[in-house]
Amino acid sequence: MSSSRPGPTAMRTERRAESLVMGGALGFASGVLGLLPWLMKGGRLPLQNLWQTETRPDAMPYALLPVSQYSATTLLVLLLVGGVVAGGATRLLRRTGRVEAWSVSVGLLLLQVAALLQAFVVVAQGLGIGRPGVDSRSLLYFTGMLGGTIISVLLAQGLFWLISRRSVGPAALGLVLAAVPVTSWIVGVITAVVDPYAAALVIGSVFHWLPAVIVGAVLGWCGVVPLRRLGVWVAGLAALWVTPALFTAVSNALGMRVLDGDLREMAQIAVKIFPAALGIGVGPVILAALLGAAIVVVRWAVARGGRRSETLADPDA
Repeated sequence: MSSSRPGPTAMRTERRAESLVMGGALGFASGVLGLLPWLMKGGRLPLQNLWQTETRPDAMPYALLPVSQYSATTLLVLLLVGGVVAGGATRLLRRTGRVEAWSVSVGLLLLQVAALLQAFVVVAQGLGIGRPGVDSRSLLYFTGMLGGTIISVLLAQGLFWLISRRSVGPAALGLVLAAVPVTSWIVGVITAVVDPYAAALVIGSVFHWLPAVIVGAVLGWCGVVPLRRLGVWVAGLAALWVTPALFTAVSNALGMRVLDGDLREMAQIAVKIFPAALGIGVGPVILAALLGAAIVVVRWAVARGGRRSETLADPDA
């Protein structure tokens, strides 16, 4: 009597197909979660300086990404957090063998490329890209925003592959590099739920100090053994110091409408703002270093206490 049960090869194929589907769905869902702050605010394209027809803010078309020079850092954050979520979930689930990293990566990439295409098709139509006599400034703006968004998608993939690694060192490096974008994403969710002006003080404190807590906790988890992990500490503390200042400088330079697309003037403004913004970031760096060191010491003390208890319990040891 023949058995209806599938053979080992068929079972392996079925499990692999399940793993691929789950991985793709996980990457897709992670990408959607990254876009959540923008979608919660309605998803209407920000007003465009070079829009061909005068349009009210509430009449702007829907776009899956906030394509605008005034929202450049927000756009970056939305995409990066998708990579962070996908990487973290993959790292947790890989131990069960239920997902494969490359399928998660493909799912994430498909969602983000689809969002990019939808948003930039809308922007191209509004700017008149492809029509005769289009303003050269519109072409420059469209090309610059498109290039920056493509780079953001690639950076999201980079964070995904770092964080999804089984090794603690690369995963910790990805997490510390993502601390500021993740905090910006959290602030975005908060401002989508509450009045940003009413909660301005709380939001400012969260953006200033939460990255330090994240970096400190990750560095404590990473530890300092083997010694090459000290490189993660250096990279994490440097990123914590530089990234907020860079966000501030770029946001201010791109957001100055009076410059009217003058790239040289924008660069000069960013260079002027950057050093002042660096000074504000010293406190969080110190906090992160102290928190990380404290966690390492506590972990060392707990491990040493555990070994001592085992020795006392086994007199023949």
